[in-house]
Amino acid sequence: MKKIYLAAMALTFGLSANAQLTDSFEDYPIGPYFGGHWTNWSMVDNNENIIVSDDVASDGEKSGFIGGNEIQDPILDVGMKTSGKWVFSMDVFIDFGSSGYFNAQHDLTKLGNSGNWAYEVYLGSTQEGDIDPGKMYFIVGTSVFTLDYTEEEWFNFAIEHDLATNKLRLFKDGTPVTFSQDVPFGTNPSYQGKLNGFDFYSASSTNYMFIDNLKFYEGEMGVNELSASSISVYPTVVKDLVNVSANSSISEIAVFNTLGQQVMKLAPNSNTAQINTSSLSQGVYMVKIQAGKETLTKKVVVK
Repeated sequence: MKKIYLAAMALTFGLSANAQLTDSFEDYPIGPYFGGHWTNWSMVDNNENIIVSDDVASDGEKSGFIGGNEIQDPILDVGMKTSGKWVFSMDVFIDFGSSGYFNAQHDLTKLGNSGNWAYEVYLGSTQEGDIDPGKMYFIVGTSVFTLDYTEEEWFNFAIEHDLATNKLRLFKDGTPVTFSQDVPFGTNPSYQGKLNGFDFYSASSTNYMFIDNLKFYEGEMGVNELSASSISVYPTVVKDLVNVSANSSISEIAVFNTLGQQVMKLAPNSNTAQINTSSLSQGVYMVKIQAGKETLTKKVVVK
């Protein structure tokens, strides 16, 4: 896959007082990584590790990659949580015709025990291994919940875990996902009310999954997070064209250099637009977008 940089559908927010963990992979070296809050199924540094890649990123230059060798099995250790509400949010990219997988583990000291899998998520394939492009299967016990995504586009998937009520709320690109029944958090009473980690297993030879902008924090999925994804700007490292999309009509786009001088202005009056940067000198620019009642300013690097 050629190197591309995307920010489409990425939820962004600063490190708040209740934030527990954020990870954009930018501080890690390229290649297999083991350490900090990243471990794996065997709990030792080996070929199960997460791979830090610069092939594609939702923001910045790096992301985490899980390929199709059916060996990789990295685990994000978030610490044992036994009370309160906890949100896990991440940006996901699945290559064309490929698949991805992750699950939540109640207790990392009980890996492999029946019932310790709180839920499983198959992307682009069924639980039986059949390829199903653009379809996500969220599985808890015998219950299966499905939703759609677009291949080769970054999207955000977030899960709010209520450890007191044993219920989950799901969000895609900041929008709550509603099903005909509540989504439970695990089915085994021995493990309910516990959350310890997220396992990104290479579940199939078709696995080709990138993850970025991981966030895990105490509290509810907030209003700011729900609205932040309505304007998207991508790629953020570019030679010619920058794509802009929004839920509302984009009334104005202004581009500024590092001196604060406006070097370009557009009035698309459409939900999508392109900025042609071929006439700009190499360097850093700030792109300000007005869409409906929302304003977003994004840094773009012109190569």
